[in-house]
Amino acid sequence: MEDFHRLRDRLDDRHLLFYREMMGSLCLTMMYDIFELHARRDATDTHSDRTAYIIRQLTDLLATGISRTERDVSYYAERLNVSTKYLSATVKRVTGHSVSSFIDRATVPILKKYLNNERLSLTQIADRMNFTSLSYFSRYCTKHLGQSPSDYRRSLQPRG
Repeated sequence: MEDFHRLRDRLDDRHLLFYREMMGSLCLTMMYDIFELHARRDATDTHSDRTAYIIRQLTDLLATGISRTERDVSYYAERLNVSTKYLSATVKRVTGHSVSSFIDRATVPILKKYLNNERLSLTQIADRMNFTSLSYFSRYCTKHLGQSPSDYRRSLQPRG
């Protein structure tokens, strides 16, 4: 805005010897300032088509429910034909979140659905979700649900 005001004030000073050069310089300065402003504002939004494609493919993969059994970042990197490091860096740069957090956000609703089904034992759920052990399953639940699987189930029961 300062440059616009300076230009407006100088428009009437035609008696200056280097009027055209000065106006050209002021206009150029104003363009640089505007460019800088936009470059800073859009700096975090410089994602390539490849980056957008990777993020979209990852979210599409997770939408299939595959995270029920596959929660390892390397699995998704392999499916997307990129390295684990590239996938992790790209997702973090674009979204501000880790790939693991994306996977967990897709997995937790599946986990809750299984835990809501009282006909399934905790061992059956751990097996269906491809956890290596019941203790790892329990730690995962505690981390993502804030309580153990059995406590989560108890919290669903009506209180009498």
